[in-house]
Amino acid sequence: MDDAETAIDSLEQLGLTEYEARCFVALTRLPHATAKEVGQVADIPRSRVYETMDRLQERGLVEIQEGEPRTFQSVSIDTAVRVLRKEYDSHFETMERSLRRMEPIYKEVQQAVWALSDHEQVTERVVDLVSEASDEIVLVVLDDALLDDELLAYLTEADERGVAINVGTVVDSVRERVADAEFDASVFSTGLIEWFQEMSGAPRVGRLLMVDRGPVLVSALHDERLPGVPNETAAWSDGINHGMATFTERVLTYELQENVEEVYSRGSSESGDSESGDSESGDSD
Repeated sequence: MDDAETAIDSLEQLGLTEYEARCFVALTRLPHATAKEVGQVADIPRSRVYETMDRLQERGLVEIQEGEPRTFQSVSIDTAVRVLRKEYDSHFETMERSLRRMEPIYKEVQQAVWALSDHEQVTERVVDLVSEASDEIVLVVLDDALLDDELLAYLTEADERGVAINVGTVVDSVRERVADAEFDASVFSTGLIEWFQEMSGAPRVGRLLMVDRGPVLVSALHDERLPGVPNETAAWSDGINHGMATFTERVLTYELQENVEEVYSRGSSESGDSESGDSESGDSD
């Protein structure tokens, strides 16, 4: 497919009819042209050129000079791109508004477990869940390839919304990325996370996510098919009453509580040691 046919196909994908796309592409290759000349270059009947040009003019893509015969010229490519992008964005905005306003035909409690078959799908679901968080995010990451810039950006937005972020890991590079990130997070490590990391063979645990003590996601890493591209699959559930969701929620909640208790105990111990030292110092006085 040559450049002209590629451009025609792309314009059709953006909503132009075949004749509109062919006429516009033909005009971009001519400084100006009559209907006969456009028809010859675009390979469409001359009788269809006039109505097609009128529609293109209405869209802001063609200028028409009245006379005998009428002549046509396309707007600049930059202008055409700007016009079409504005139309495209408008369609997206209309679609989004309409979808969000629609009421469900019926409501039910979701308790299903959904499978995600590749890394891109897993990442999309992770960022969707993170973007919907309103109170707390617990994220366990066992491979630095699974904490990319996109996810860091969504975690930053969550932090700006006031969401508490807890990241569990034993991977130094993950700790460093979180430390350098533009959001506040509690980073923790537990024996269970260390055990996950030490497991050999594939598949192995990739990441675990819990949002607002509800929706959960568990991913597995398999042997890479392409160098540098994680081969990741996952299961997720948005119904805490489902067995997998309940189990994952209990495990992550327990691990988080154990970590908090460990920090608290260590702080209490240090405080106690300090008080003991002060007491001994006082006794010596």
